[in-house]
Amino acid sequence: MRAVGLITEYNPFHAGHEYHLAQAKALSGADIAIVVMSGNFVQRGIPAMYDKWKRAKMAVQNGVDLVIELPVAFSIQPGPFFAKGAVEILLAAGVDTIIFGAEHAEWNFMKLAEQVRESTQQAAEFHNYKQTFASNFNAVLLDELGISIQDPNDLLGLSYALAVLELGAQDQVMIRAIQRKGQAYHSTQISQESFVSASGIRNALKNKSMQTKVLHSLPIGTQSLLLEPPFLDYEQPMWQLLYYKVMTTPVEQLEKIYQLNDGLAYRLLDIIGHSPSGHQVDWNTFMQCFKSKRYTYSRLQRSILYTLLNVSEAEMQIALQKPYLRVLAFNSKGQLWLKHQRKDFNLPVISKVNQNNLQEYLKLDLRAGRLYNILNNRGDNMPQDTNRQPYRLPKPSPERNENDEMEF
Repeated sequence: MRAVGLITEYNPFHAGHEYHLAQAKALSGADIAIVVMSGNFVQRGIPAMYDKWKRAKMAVQNGVDLVIELPVAFSIQPGPFFAKGAVEILLAAGVDTIIFGAEHAEWNFMKLAEQVRESTQQAAEFHNYKQTFASNFNAVLLDELGISIQDPNDLLGLSYALAVLELGAQDQVMIRAIQRKGQAYHSTQISQESFVSASGIRNALKNKSMQTKVLHSLPIGTQSLLLEPPFLDYEQPMWQLLYYKVMTTPVEQLEKIYQLNDGLAYRLLDIIGHSPSGHQVDWNTFMQCFKSKRYTYSRLQRSILYTLLNVSEAEMQIALQKPYLRVLAFNSKGQLWLKHQRKDFNLPVISKVNQNNLQEYLKLDLRAGRLYNILNNRGDNMPQDTNRQPYRLPKPSPERNENDEMEF
């Protein structure tokens, strides 16, 4: 058996993802599709629309064979760290091909990565601290290679290729791009195009009158989620938690939080301290005040999430050195893969949470799950990371033995 790997957020799973999955299986000739999916918080540092269990279930209902969680230490990072964690997990899970969507699928991303790695090692532009990393990176590409990469999916594709090089896996895995179709990545509008962006779907679902309009763009395995209340309105509870955290923590301690250095802790304290109220502040207005030329919105949003999770620099560095395979969902083919290939996995496999793996691997994910439930007004009545088992898509046969669900 052969496996193809996909790196996703599925926030939510839509027709474009369905196309990506079908193309990945067809182009690779693989027997199963293994997905690494961000957990309860996505790369931009905000909560996912639905929790990781619902999104993983949605994925296997739409044809994915095995869903593995991308730990929060990697999922809420900029592209290079995000990509390295995801690629390392897919390699450990045994895939021989990784297929991703790109705006310029005709590019040879591996060849480009080799050129980029050689050109950027000593580039002076990376010492221009008044610009964002993305701006510096593109300045190097333009100066050294004569190209500029602006589209998020192209940047991620390059990050995947660079991760393969860094992991020394050029002979182990092939990466391949497929052409993205439909709306632009950040488009928030709903049109008649068959592939509506995830941003457009999320925007439409905020308005109940538009939910039926967006139904046509969602695969059958996703539509049932619309019957459940979506998790969208996180801004106000996040603001309240942030206000309390910043106003009750000495700034010297805030500076110890991961990536809240270089004056960001003082800037955050100043902005929040001068806000008119700890309970009635528009989130977008606050973010505009917090924004600077040096940092992107996503970088600052992630900094806020690190603050709410109380993640120190040391704690994050330890977590980044300990990737693992956290199984969220699978079908019968994914179960067989786990059963027969598990002996060859070179990372720990976590399907049932216990005290040992909670302390060794899942400390950050446990905190992230609790924060997600607080923001979603759930408390801890339905924990995200304890007393949970992977979802197994029921077999078509009525003779299926329920007691065999977790055998792998």
